[in-house]
Amino acid sequence: MSRVVSHQTNLTIVHMGDSITFGQYLDATSRWTSLVEEQLRSQFTEAIEVRSFNRGISGETTRMGLERFPRDVQEIFPDVMTLQFGLNDCNCWQTDGGLPRVSLGSFRANLVEMIDRARRFGARKIVLATNHRTLRRDTLVSGEVYECANGRYNHIIREVAETVGVDLCDIEAAFAHFDDEELAELLLPAPDLLHLSEAGNRVYFTAIWPHVERAVEASIQVVAT
Repeated sequence: MSRVVSHQTNLTIVHMGDSITFGQYLDATSRWTSLVEEQLRSQFTEAIEVRSFNRGISGETTRMGLERFPRDVQEIFPDVMTLQFGLNDCNCWQTDGGLPRVSLGSFRANLVEMIDRARRFGARKIVLATNHRTLRRDTLVSGEVYECANGRYNHIIREVAETVGVDLCDIEAAFAHFDDEELAELLLPAPDLLHLSEAGNRVYFTAIWPHVERAVEASIQVVAT
């Protein structure tokens, strides 16, 4: 089945997020964002010119992402944006007295504002992702187990996707069926136990690609013939 484009011959996609989007500790070619770009170029190469930007920064929260949003997203005028944050937002530091780096309420508001801004600057489709399970079972300064905090912030992500009407890619659900031994192969070894390995990035790509594919096809008004 061939694809033809009715109006647009180029597409800009930006991946906005933290170290999971950036692909910390991995060769650039192994990152899920690179796998998405490769698949886009392979599948749509005769129809469109793809411009892909990885705007993930390690260690960042939604608060920090929002501060750089004008430079890293708005100036690009993306057609499609993927959005992934939360693993740093939910963390607690001793210097904050046990408070999360970003409260649940602020986390929700920051995601909504980034989505609103992306839409204002041209994004036709946005894919909002939850975060994968980790093997960090340590207790935070707050007294909460890290994975429990991660789960609560994922719940907010799902609520935001429903409220503002963007496509939800439930990465947490995609990783849910792996037992701890299998999950360990998808994460970097101890003491990390959070960042994705090459295998983990491939699982992430498999989960998010159908969402990106639909977003791209809708954005460029692709018609199957």
